[in-house]
Amino acid sequence: MIEKVLFDISFWFSNNYAYMAIKILPPSVSDQIAAGEVVERPVSVVKELIENALDAGADEIEVTIEKGGKELIQVRDNGTGMNRQDAEKSILRHATSKLETIDDIFSIQSFGFRGEALAAIASVSDFELITKTQKSKIGTKVALQAGKNIYVTDFSANRGTLIKVRDLFFPTPARKSHLKIDATEYRAIAQEIMHFALSNPKASFRLQKDGKTTLDYPAVSSFKKRAQQVLGKMSENLLKVQAKSGSIELSGFVCAPGECARSKSHQYLFVNGRFIQDYRLAFAIRESFVQSAGIEKHLHPVFVLFLKMDPILVDVNVHPRKLEVKFSEPQEIFSLIKSAVTASLKKVSSYFSSVIPAKAGIQSLSKQKNNFSSSFPSFSQKNYSSPPSFQRRNTERDLFSRGTKDEQETIESDNIDSLKLIAQVERKYILAQSESGLWLFDQHALHERQRFEMFWNQYKKSSLQIQKFLHPEIIEYTEEEIELLHEYASVLQKLGFRMEFSSDTTIKISETPSILKDEKLRGIIDQILDFLREDMISENALDQIMRKVIEYKSCRGAVMFGDSLQPEEMQKLLDDFQTTQWHNLCPHGRPNHIFWSFEELDRQFHR
Repeated sequence: MIEKVLFDISFWFSNNYAYMAIKILPPSVSDQIAAGEVVERPVSVVKELIENALDAGADEIEVTIEKGGKELIQVRDNGTGMNRQDAEKSILRHATSKLETIDDIFSIQSFGFRGEALAAIASVSDFELITKTQKSKIGTKVALQAGKNIYVTDFSANRGTLIKVRDLFFPTPARKSHLKIDATEYRAIAQEIMHFALSNPKASFRLQKDGKTTLDYPAVSSFKKRAQQVLGKMSENLLKVQAKSGSIELSGFVCAPGECARSKSHQYLFVNGRFIQDYRLAFAIRESFVQSAGIEKHLHPVFVLFLKMDPILVDVNVHPRKLEVKFSEPQEIFSLIKSAVTASLKKVSSYFSSVIPAKAGIQSLSKQKNNFSSSFPSFSQKNYSSPPSFQRRNTERDLFSRGTKDEQETIESDNIDSLKLIAQVERKYILAQSESGLWLFDQHALHERQRFEMFWNQYKKSSLQIQKFLHPEIIEYTEEEIELLHEYASVLQKLGFRMEFSSDTTIKISETPSILKDEKLRGIIDQILDFLREDMISENALDQIMRKVIEYKSCRGAVMFGDSLQPEEMQKLLDDFQTTQWHNLCPHGRPNHIFWSFEELDRQFHR
């Protein structure tokens, strides 16, 4: 029986599968396959051609596209150009002026070096190259279609190179059909040109789309000026970042706290002039904002940062389009970026009116340069005959318990004038004045920041105190949640949480950090689970988790929207504001005040 089955299987295979001999693909096919590694879409062509132009010393680069680059991609530069012999070689695979030995790969300083770009592009398009050197009397034109029918002739030209790529992917209709709509392909090209412009400020870049100039970046003298060109309004409050560790240098800019973007599209990181994508380094920058100023989950830091290092320390040949690199010492770079950005954030001066335009308006205010309080009741008296109503209603939210002097971090006040209370507005906002202008505070965000800093300083400056329960608390969770807590049990234990996993769906908690003794344990663990699900844990997991817990504690105990406050309670909040380290933002990264200078108010009222 077994022999019959084996015979039937053998007979079926022999009749359904013919023997297939090994074949060597013809160059026309192998070149198009290789092109797929380099040329995925129109932006890939633009990237390769601009890299070649910059390597040739060009400082004027003009890109013209039609139909998102599908019908035409033209790149003109004023670089060194090529003579006739080099022009003919340039369209051959593995033709390069950058490498001679295998060791050269590990010390690459230029962009293109593998010698595949022009050959790959020419194999999938109607390709034309016009080039001329400064010394040549006449230029050279090289034309071919899908890598065939090569035509070379003398051609009148200026110094530099002009490359025209028409009808991209016409030899491979299947690949062409997978291209995005014209608008999407255009946006990718525009973004790529922004990358080159940011890292090459002394070169000019222009993009023309379907006969219209859409990007124009004239050459400038500094990286900051180029960042201002590219980022526009988002560059108004850039903070300088600069640091060095051994042979690694970091420079560039990050946005001010409170000016983060709603997407990651304004994050630019360069290594030796090459734009890269590295989620770990981007995470280091976000961590700096999280652990210092705070940042909301849906927002992302804006940054333009440049790493400069010995090429031997970075491998740029790990990705076909060189978007990713491999560092020999990734942790050192992570730490350098994080510490440098944190230092810049700590130096930021108080920032006021840029969050919401001053023209938002203040009604019913009499314009008096040095005394705005005359339109409102005076709250200068310090003694009251009855206790504040807010304190009577909720003793948990005690405005007068800021901790001992040692527990508060002593900082510079950034020259904030003393604040004088004017009034509470809609039981939501606190209006105050100083010698320089008017201030409108979000009472919840203001108190939340102050409480956060008090608790955070307690956590950082004192040894961890443990609160033991007389009776362990048992909490039920899903199996997935229990598994997540079990994974980070050792980290949580270092913070003071002692947990026993009594079943697949329950935990028994017998100890917590004493700083959380008045909080509902279920709410705290829920916050930790939310963080563990959604955030990436880096090397300082203890601080990350404790920050999340303290954010929760600070929010729950803070003054809320709708709470009616007594004058002395509001004045206490104003007094504490002047010694708050991050007095612009709440722990989640939202602004806690708006400021109008008297000069700005004068302008608004045409005075």
